[in-house]
Amino acid sequence: MSRRPLEGIRVADFSWVWAGPFCTLQLAHLGAEVIRIETATRPCITRVIPPWPNGQPGVNRSGYFNQYNQGKRSLTLNLKQLQAVEIAKQVVAKSDIVVENFAGGVMDRMGLGYETLKQMKPDIVMISLSGYGSTGPEKEHISYGPA
Repeated sequence: MSRRPLEGIRVADFSWVWAGPFCTLQLAHLGAEVIRIETATRPCITRVIPPWPNGQPGVNRSGYFNQYNQGKRSLTLNLKQLQAVEIAKQVVAKSDIVVENFAGGVMDRMGLGYETLKQMKPDIVMISLSGYGSTGPEKEHISYGPA
């Protein structure tokens, strides 16, 4: 079997909903080890969207969520707690890429912005997919789907 192009690359995935998980799905399909970092206090909304097996909902049963997160590992942290942020930083320190798709400034407020992460790991690549960018007058707005 031939090597996939991104084998040996680790991705710390802080994304949720659509664009971010779709991006990291492609990276996983290309061979990257993707570690999805979630919070139990605010689960990804795709976890509660049908279809569900036998029509029975559950946070680990959504076909939609599972389609976009296949081939990924998962870690649940409450990033409002300092200890959890330190664990997230340990994951980043062992990663090559960080992906996030929050509104502008959210990663900075959590203590996980690019400037902080590159001090820990100077060669880190960060992919930010905020719907309205990380600067400018609309940066704090949230976007979904076609917006």
